[in-house]
Amino acid sequence: MGDIQYDEASADALVRAADAAAEQLRGQGTGRRAAVEKGTDDFSGAYATRFEESAQIEAADRPKLATVLDDLSDQVTAATAAAKRERERQEDLAAWQVRQDERDRKAAESPTTFFEPPPTLGFDFKPSETPIAPPSISAAFSARFRTRTGSGTSGGKSSADPDHLRSFATDYRALDLATTEKQTTLRNAWNGFTGSCGWVRVSSATFFIGFDRLLEENGEDAAWADRIADAFERAGGQGSISNATLDVSAAAELPAAITELLDPDLTPAQVAERWAALGYSKADQRDLEALPIPVLSKIGNLEGVDYWARDTANRAVLDARITAAEQEVESLRNTIAYDNGASWGKASTNLEALQAIKTASKFQGDSKAGERFIVSLTDDVPPLAAVSIGDLDTADNVTWAVPGMGSDTTGMVGWTDSAQNIYDQQKDIGPDDRAVISWMGYDTPPQPVISGELDFGVLGSEYAQKGGDNLADSIRGLDAVRSGDVPTTNIVAHSYGTTASAYALTQSDVHVDTLTTVGSAGLPNEIDQATDLHVDDVYAGQAQDVWLIEPEKGDQWAWTGRLSPEHSQNPIDPDFGATPFGTDGIVTDGGDVNPVEDHGTHTGNDRGYLDLGTESLRNVGYATTGHADDITADPPKGPTQYQRSILETPQWTL
Repeated sequence: MGDIQYDEASADALVRAADAAAEQLRGQGTGRRAAVEKGTDDFSGAYATRFEESAQIEAADRPKLATVLDDLSDQVTAATAAAKRERERQEDLAAWQVRQDERDRKAAESPTTFFEPPPTLGFDFKPSETPIAPPSISAAFSARFRTRTGSGTSGGKSSADPDHLRSFATDYRALDLATTEKQTTLRNAWNGFTGSCGWVRVSSATFFIGFDRLLEENGEDAAWADRIADAFERAGGQGSISNATLDVSAAAELPAAITELLDPDLTPAQVAERWAALGYSKADQRDLEALPIPVLSKIGNLEGVDYWARDTANRAVLDARITAAEQEVESLRNTIAYDNGASWGKASTNLEALQAIKTASKFQGDSKAGERFIVSLTDDVPPLAAVSIGDLDTADNVTWAVPGMGSDTTGMVGWTDSAQNIYDQQKDIGPDDRAVISWMGYDTPPQPVISGELDFGVLGSEYAQKGGDNLADSIRGLDAVRSGDVPTTNIVAHSYGTTASAYALTQSDVHVDTLTTVGSAGLPNEIDQATDLHVDDVYAGQAQDVWLIEPEKGDQWAWTGRLSPEHSQNPIDPDFGATPFGTDGIVTDGGDVNPVEDHGTHTGNDRGYLDLGTESLRNVGYATTGHADDITADPPKGPTQYQRSILETPQWTL
């Protein structure tokens, strides 16, 4: 054997692998055509054209690659033959050299004389000393990029059957999987060939890059079809969707216009401007639903976007998150023992909150009750949320209902019931087109005692400051959406929500027409009087302060919040300058108006601050609809009889 580096077994393996891959590529023509025909069934419009163009590129590139692999097989076969010839030449030359050396030896041992006869004549020609030139292997292939969005797709609409697109994607992936197996065998064979056949030269070997690119483009076609199917399914199935929407839904990366809209540094006014430029209207609700869930999740919480759009986005996101949360709870059910149920408990609480938001957002079926909109739904676990009763895009009067301590979205139904009571109270004295926002938009501190553990977050300001920032953003968002048509705006805040609202209303670019506090846990100490707040009129209602241990009815928690060293300002104090109103109940010609007998807003016996039939809620309705003259006065309050009896005992005497 010669000493050239060429392993025929490795070369033969490469030939077999190249032939098999080429055969696989050619043999898939029928299957891929059938898959494409499924996808194009009921598919029309610019995106159908893009789909067909991609299929045509694949149908042209795939046989080109097969031809390149055929040629590679031929080149390697020829290289094997050349290597065999070179080895034979080297062997023949070496054998000849042995014979020649023997002849030279004999000639040296027995010199021929003049009188001796010449040896018998014979011919032993020397083989060629010129090596056979090593062949050069070249296998170049480049798969083409397939344009799927943009470049003419944004105008008009496309329609498709998502089931047909799913079928295409499934079939395409199966064909690619079979091809990938042949490609892997080919790659291994190529590596074996180049590692053991160094005698040949490789001048170009881009076919693997092209092969990878071909499969990547095929995979992206399948993913693209799935994204289009997702869009149509979110929009309710078959029908048409604007190509501009599909440019977002079907793209692997977000278009510049959407990326710019989602820039976190934009002000609500800038968001409103960019949103308007996208051109969506309420008639495009189906198109909006077709956008990807991650995009909808952002739009649903984006201050400056129209509220109909935020509601559309949030409802789609909420449904998706409920499904995911249900699956998570079920998957964790069998792992409860591993962490004492902490993971399962967290997942269950999240699901409970999501389901409560869903329930709170349901239209009540009575036009007088007000249509409901989900105007925010954060990614937190559990999420923060806001549900509007009434249309914020058109309402002439808007009220934020801001909750206090111990509130979260697991209680979204109860808080929205309180907001509904405000809405209902306003109906006889306020504008018909109004909205009340059940705003669970911040993390609230817990009640001071929970399960026997003390938590005094309510005495601090951290929760309130963050809540104030979030509320201020919400107010700015309404200003941006309703620019040039700003409605009357109000805040009705309860308990610690009054603290948070005060922080919002000290920000320089935030203003509302009225602030109404009920059961205040205290305003920040730096707010000396009502005029320090950016609000035209401040109203305050406070039920009788009672201790937790005493039998008399009243507000058992608000006074504890005002023990805070940071927010002890009581808005009903005469020096503060708010308008106090009655909460103790009154007798009228129309019947009794109930007193407030609890710190809550919505109680089982209808004695909460925002329960229908209470003096408190009636005054809230007057305060938020411009009827301040009808507000009933708040009589002076002192200690309860129980408190006096305790304070007058000898051990309390100084």
